[in-house]
Amino acid sequence: MTIEYLKKATPPQEAIDGATAETVQRLLADIQTNGREAVEKYARDLDGWRGSIVVGEADLSKASNSLAQGVKDDIAFAHARVKDFAQRQRDSLYEFEAELIEGLITGQKLIPVNTAGCYVPGGRYAHAASAIMSICTAKAARVSNIVATSPGHNESGVNPAILHTMKLCGADTVLSLGGVQGVAAMAFGLYSPRPADVIVGPGNSFVAEAKRALFGRVGIDVLAGPTESAIIADETADVSMAAADLAGQAEHGPDSPVWLFTSSRELGLKVIELMPSVIAALPELARTAASAAWRDYGEVVLVSSREEMIEISDQYAPEHLQVFAHDLDWWLVAGQADQLRLAFPGRGDDRSLWRQVRRPQPHLANPGCGAVLGRVERRQVHQDRDLPAVDPQRQPRGGPGGSPYLAPGRHGRPRAHGRYPAKKIFSARVI
Repeated sequence: MTIEYLKKATPPQEAIDGATAETVQRLLADIQTNGREAVEKYARDLDGWRGSIVVGEADLSKASNSLAQGVKDDIAFAHARVKDFAQRQRDSLYEFEAELIEGLITGQKLIPVNTAGCYVPGGRYAHAASAIMSICTAKAARVSNIVATSPGHNESGVNPAILHTMKLCGADTVLSLGGVQGVAAMAFGLYSPRPADVIVGPGNSFVAEAKRALFGRVGIDVLAGPTESAIIADETADVSMAAADLAGQAEHGPDSPVWLFTSSRELGLKVIELMPSVIAALPELARTAASAAWRDYGEVVLVSSREEMIEISDQYAPEHLQVFAHDLDWWLVAGQADQLRLAFPGRGDDRSLWRQVRRPQPHLANPGCGAVLGRVERRQVHQDRDLPAVDPQRQPRGGPGGSPYLAPGRHGRPRAHGRYPAKKIFSARVI
């Protein structure tokens, strides 16, 4: 295979971030020793939150009442889809007992964990979809006690869309805590009847490091890295759609790789030309992140055939992959055997909407994770992937309210991507 880089990534020299690990260890030790007093101190100092840590029913109702009906309709629409899928997943599991040889009886029992802790990001962006992906899935796994937490900021507290979603999905305890203190509060059971058996959900480097440090004391879903996204595009692809989708994924963070694999030099060069103007149109926070991600980690790779596009995609093994090409039936068949089973096929389709509304349970990011991970779910028994596909004539375009946004910005301003879910692990101790 001969490849040509029309744009090559030039990531900055990686440095070992010992400061983050040291900070997390110090905070965890303080919280383990001083409990709620330490947690509330960090909530004040780091997030400016001086209100109640446990969110009461009155505040949950107030948050719901503050939202436009269209937003609530969209959240309900996504919740129904994820709930349906998660329940079907749960129903596909079964218990059995077998006598393998005389006197040797073995089997499998499905036992939900007692308490699941669900971390929902709410810093730079408010991820209501993350609440759906975690809390709803735990509920479907029949977890009896679900604790959910998201950062409270200054006087505003937790984003109302997140609070509404947590209530809708059935969280038993809702906390106004972010960062290390939020993860620690769930792990140590400081505001809930029991400590969490498992903690799930995406977050910043401090959240990821806290989960790493606590692993063993509690279970975790995965140590998520920066989001990776790739597009396979042939000469028939819409240049504007490809550029918009790459920008919408690059805004996840300044170190989020976005890659375009194409058999068309003309399309690749046009995307490179268009990207600066697409990124420039984003809101400030998203623009800053996407600019750095595209500059340092963005790549456009030219190959000669669709078979080679599959081969290069398998080598990169991205977290998320989308196909913009003609003859989608061929790509769907190709996806049955290769990494393309993680793809979102569809010319002119919005992959962000795909991930929220049509493919309910993606996995969290890790470099090259597409090669080995399917959905990280209520069990870690075998690799399991789903192939999303839609009839182009019957593509759902959002919830009943007509707006596809599930994750408004921290101050209510939607970003280009607008939607970011998480997928978690909850149960199934196999004996």
